Amino acid sequence: MQRCPDCGQTISGTERFCPACGHRLHSHQDNLSPAINTTIPLVPAHNSRMAIASLICGVMTWILFFIPLLLAIPAVICGHLGHSAVKRGNGAVTGRGIALTGMALGYCTSRTDGTGVLYIRCHRVGG
Repeated sequence: MQRCPDCGQTISGTERFCPACGHRLHSHQDNLSPAINTTIPLVPAHNSRMAIASLICGVMTWILFFIPLLLAIPAVICGHLGHSAVKRGNGAVTGRGIALTGMALGYCTSRTDGTGVLYIRCHRVGG
């Protein structure tokens, strides 16, 4: 049996306040911290699907020489979408390097094809 430190009333030990005077009783449970860190997400990080699609399209532009533009444009678009998903994910979504690699491969392919030449000519004429 315990006693209230303020009035001396006998208490059972399960109360949080003294029934006689209302004094707050300190217990060991008040000082406990959570067993797990709740600030860290419990879901494991995963790669962005758009980043993976960007890398696949970017690699395929260099392997399949007969349709590079059909894959270069999706590589660039998926790379940008994957990169933005990684930035918004706050650590839950990974794959920044995958997205950047896919974008770089897509941009390199589109620059070496005719679209790169057209892009440069249009911007020089207009600017």
